[in-house]
Amino acid sequence: MAWRMARAGLLGLFLPALAVRAEALPDTAASMQFDIPAQALDAALTAYTQTTGLAVLVASGLTAGRRAVALRGRYAPREALRRLLAATPLEVRYTSDTAFTLVAPETATSAPSKARTRAQALLMAYAGTVQATLTRTLCHWQADAFGRYHTGLELWIDRSGMVDRARLLGSTGDAVRDADMERRLHGLVMDAPPPAELAQPLTLLLTRQSDPAAVCRAVQRTALPRWQP
Repeated sequence: MAWRMARAGLLGLFLPALAVRAEALPDTAASMQFDIPAQALDAALTAYTQTTGLAVLVASGLTAGRRAVALRGRYAPREALRRLLAATPLEVRYTSDTAFTLVAPETATSAPSKARTRAQALLMAYAGTVQATLTRTLCHWQADAFGRYHTGLELWIDRSGMVDRARLLGSTGDAVRDADMERRLHGLVMDAPPPAELAQPLTLLLTRQSDPAAVCRAVQRTALPRWQP
């Protein structure tokens, strides 16, 4: 569940210190049309995940300052990703049939320690917590707008699990909603406190959904979001 962010409106979660190991999946998916210009790697990954429906978890330090080459034509998702990353040294690790991460070559070939593996598992699990809490909150607060805009969001979460600070990285298309979102997210209580190893802020990509109403219906029977005064 921690990796299925594309289905809940959180298309990508860029954790500042996350790298995982997993075997790559066979490239058996049907080909699809891509039209992604050469651009910053973060932006290219966003476009790629919007096209494929896959989710990406990647250390923000790995993508900073890197660029992706243009990708145009019909390719299977795995081949498309290889081409997109051709100008970078990064390697792909698939973590499920709907998600992948990127790692540096030295990380890909080195065996992780037990402590590092445990820390990574905790971070991956917390990604699911953030996903669930934010999806439920945005559906409850802005059911008529959820899944109908694209923006980035930074969150600082304190030891108790409360959002101490929230900052939008782009507009949702409505200046009033932008200001209201930052204000309302402040004090939001996550379903669980973050692991001590979690580097912050968390950077999330909130994207348009093909059926946002269905996403919100799926969380209607869960607990209401909580805020700390």
